[in-house]
Amino acid sequence: YEEQLGPGSEKTLEATFSLIIVTCSSNGEIIDKLRVLVGRMVGVLGEENVVTLNALNQLGEVLRDNGENEEARKVYERCLAGQVKVF
Repeated sequence: YEEQLGPGSEKTLEATFSLIIVTCSSNGEIIDKLRVLVGRMVGVLGEENVVTLNALNQLGEVLRDNGENEEARKVYERCLAGQVKVF
């Protein structure tokens, strides 16, 4: 997608999100990569984009699974605030 649509395309960012979830071997790796990707998504798609919100929610889940509960709560709250505006 990136080659055809560019690095800032919603499809490219969504495909990158899927690849991170499928190919990363540890929660730490997923967290690191999702933090970067969510930053890109917010910059390109905005905080209130469904794809961005999905990635934020997944980041919260992995943080929770990794025992990083306070950060997970903050990410979930951020995601919920966006969902309230979108839905």
